[in-house]
Amino acid sequence: MRRRRWYYFCRLKRNLWLKPGQLQEMQRRRLIAILRFAYENVPFYHRKLDSVNVKPDDIKSVDDLSKIPTTTKSEIQSSQLADVMARNHDVDECLKATTSGSTGLPLTVFHDRRAMDFRWALQARGYWEQGLRPWHKLAVIDDPRVRGGYSGPANAYRRKSLSQRLRISRKNYISIFDDANTQLAILENVKPDVIDSFSSSMTILAQLCTEKGCHIRPHVILTSSDLLYENDAKLIRSTFGCDTADNYGCYELGQLSWECREHRGYHMNTDAFVIEFVKDDERAAFGERGEIVCTGLINYAMPLIRYRMDDEGSCVNEKCSCGRPLPLMKMLEGRRDDFLTALDGRIVSPLIFFPYPFSSLEGIKQFKVIQETRDKLTIQLVGAESLLTKGLFENAKKDIKRVFGDGMQVEFQLVEKIDRDPSGKLRKIVSKVPIDARA
Repeated sequence: MRRRRWYYFCRLKRNLWLKPGQLQEMQRRRLIAILRFAYENVPFYHRKLDSVNVKPDDIKSVDDLSKIPTTTKSEIQSSQLADVMARNHDVDECLKATTSGSTGLPLTVFHDRRAMDFRWALQARGYWEQGLRPWHKLAVIDDPRVRGGYSGPANAYRRKSLSQRLRISRKNYISIFDDANTQLAILENVKPDVIDSFSSSMTILAQLCTEKGCHIRPHVILTSSDLLYENDAKLIRSTFGCDTADNYGCYELGQLSWECREHRGYHMNTDAFVIEFVKDDERAAFGERGEIVCTGLINYAMPLIRYRMDDEGSCVNEKCSCGRPLPLMKMLEGRRDDFLTALDGRIVSPLIFFPYPFSSLEGIKQFKVIQETRDKLTIQLVGAESLLTKGLFENAKKDIKRVFGDGMQVEFQLVEKIDRDPSGKLRKIVSKVPIDARA
């Protein structure tokens, strides 16, 4: 598996030396191949194409994708697994990823092992181009539940791999559930060359450092998961005295695009995805705002074709001065929820609910978390009626209290639908606690 990952990594690195036309032809061939496969092996997409009288042979280029209806999170979530999984793939041989998504809609996606190796190599290529090297000491601020269990709100990860124990790897994991002071203390002790963190978490750390001062001087800071605003990026760069490099992707598909050091936009990984920008069911013009719609070209276990990301961006009609052939996009609007407040005053990232904290409970279709007061969280749930009498929310409640404090009241409400904000957005995390009451 490790050899395959490095093989993919080398192939992907070579793609950066191709001409744009060669990349486009590679993308076209991979698109036609996965469309034909999905039509023949995935009932969901067989019906979707038949519903508009489109056959795989009708799609001869990326431009022809508009003939196929888009796919929403709710469509995949409400489908039977046998409907969206490829017939010739064994679910027990696949890797499972569960995500809440930016609108609070839980979704489980399965990847075959080759796709996961390719996904690893794709992210490794992006990180390499952003300045990360194998010999760098890396600090990762992340959700410990993703990496083998919960380690508590005031501890760095306790579990270490064999490579870490032998000091072959120089990764240092820090829990996203730690308060900012604890995270900062660990970083000052580790003195990392590179920090990999949620955008919102690095913004909080930068604000704390401007008040307290710090001596952390990494080579580069890699950010991801939630939207990085330009003002926040400038604050991070000036505070830590280094460059930032942002990444855009999702659990369902992987790394979709990444910033280089020129900061002219995000390089789209067009050798692994087709990324469209759609406005009024038509492809948006260059520079025009549009909803981001993605087609994965690698994962054959559970293909996602014209998958709506619930984010907005635009395609840039210019070449990056870095010389890389991957085209550019810009993020205009994306996943950004309110920060929450723990009982002890810690500012808590909304991404503690990502991955979905109730992923083991079948039937929940959507959720929204509202911090009503400093000591009360209300969690609205859609489609959880069958779970009401089973007492299955207790473990989720315990995990939430570990983060916010034992005195935090956690109330679950079963609702028929989640109301949108006046702006039309469907946020999953909302805080009613005034900022001046959080200190």
